[in-house]
Amino acid sequence: MYRLLIVDDLPIIVDGLLELFEQTVHLELDVMKAYSGEEALGVLQNHRIDIVISDIKMPGLEGIELLREIKSQWPSCKVIFLTGYNEFHYARSAITYGGFEYILKIESDERIIESVERAIKKIEEEHDQQQMITKAQTKMRLALPSLQKDYMWGLFQGKQETERQLKQAFKEIDIPLDAGMPVYLLLGRVDAWKEMFTTPDKALLTYAFQNICDEYLSEHVRCFSVVYDLSKIVWLIQPKNKEQSFTDLDSLEWVKAYRYASGMLETVQGTCKKLLNLPVSFVLGSEQTAWSSISDRFHSIKYCFVYGHGLSSEVIMTDKDIHEHDSHEMGNHHDFFYHTRVQLLMTCLENNHREQFSKLYVELTAIWGDSLTPYERKIELYHSLSAVFLSHMNKNREIRDYMNTLLDLDKLFQQSDSTSWSDLTQYFWQMAEILFDWNASHGMQLPDEVITKVHRYIEEHISNDISLTALADYVGLNPSYLSRLYKQITGVGLSKYVNDYRNLLAKEMLLNTSMKVNEIAGVLGYNSALAFIRFFKKQNEKTPQEYRMLRS
Repeated sequence: MYRLLIVDDLPIIVDGLLELFEQTVHLELDVMKAYSGEEALGVLQNHRIDIVISDIKMPGLEGIELLREIKSQWPSCKVIFLTGYNEFHYARSAITYGGFEYILKIESDERIIESVERAIKKIEEEHDQQQMITKAQTKMRLALPSLQKDYMWGLFQGKQETERQLKQAFKEIDIPLDAGMPVYLLLGRVDAWKEMFTTPDKALLTYAFQNICDEYLSEHVRCFSVVYDLSKIVWLIQPKNKEQSFTDLDSLEWVKAYRYASGMLETVQGTCKKLLNLPVSFVLGSEQTAWSSISDRFHSIKYCFVYGHGLSSEVIMTDKDIHEHDSHEMGNHHDFFYHTRVQLLMTCLENNHREQFSKLYVELTAIWGDSLTPYERKIELYHSLSAVFLSHMNKNREIRDYMNTLLDLDKLFQQSDSTSWSDLTQYFWQMAEILFDWNASHGMQLPDEVITKVHRYIEEHISNDISLTALADYVGLNPSYLSRLYKQITGVGLSKYVNDYRNLLAKEMLLNTSMKVNEIAGVLGYNSALAFIRFFKKQNEKTPQEYRMLRS
């Protein structure tokens, strides 16, 4: 039912229209009346009014003034003006102020009723539109976290955006950061899950961890966070003071923001332990990062979690601490993570992970430019890299033959005294570039995107039961087709890749952490330690404990 208000200073007109609409039952109107503009205002203040029929010329508050008051209180109200011939142009101009229609006072009752019918129809159309807008806005709000995550993940994976594009995207998907300023990166991780936790349990606890840190950070800095794995979160942090310029990186505001973010991490750890019984760790980027470099910095800091102190539980460190520690270890000839990195390098080459390969390669070959590193150590790396490339080329004769036409492969078998370490660095780098370009030039651009998504899903869900169906759903392909496509592109089956990846992570954790076997089993997605032990022994012909003893 709609509420109609009739306003005129002539009672005979008000009462006549009141009687007319009371008899027009098909409109289902709640009709109210007022004999002046001032009286009408009183009604409007106490009732929602949908339609007003008002005289345009009245003593005191006239129709145009009343219209303005109506629109300020009830913007969707439809105002129909009653007018005489000499007021016609006056009434027509009133439409520009938001009036709906005007009716000559000599019009028939049918004409007046039709005007009200049109007003009702217009109200219903606007209501339907508003409902659609509301539904769309609701869906947008529900989809917003996913849109935000997808957009930020694109930046983390190397998507380049101009400052203008960033500003537009941040505005559209409500990311509360300044596209004209750099950010500090903070990565957090849940170190271990209890065996009884289900995937929904883990998701809920990760959200709680994220929310706790968000609350502490937002007190003094601007921040935005994204869960990029079931147990890992990245925060982007800026000073709250928006007047800081992009180039003013040494200002007090930046220093305060960094100190605050660094100082509250221990408090977050304690809160998570107390409220959630969760051990969590953090790596904080030691420098501001421009948006154009966000991908490189993200992966660099992310890598800190996979070796050294990053494999321990409940740690707080910076990427600078990690790199200094790594440099120190290498200088003292005690790089316990050397073989793990070589294995990762081979995995990157086999699975076309160009960016991660580049980072690992730069870190490994840094010893060739270090005068403190013994010659024997440098020769060891030379033979390791030769083995990686030879192993890869021997799997595909066509690639090997192609490489023979571009490079002298004899350098893979013997390091000549006339070849400098710098030459070798360039040689292996060139060989890697040729191999990656080979993959790109043989129709792998589009399928490679699928493979990248598959690998990303596996890395982010390794603690779950990764099935072919789940992977196929994620990339939007038929399971059988995905299985054939993956084997065709990579040369190995999907299940083998998952097993190899789990095995590699298992070795890292056994050699470089104090985690118990059942804890490692949980991280890798096994329901029981026994199942993990059987898997590991099949892969390595040793039990996890026997393999762990090797580090001593």
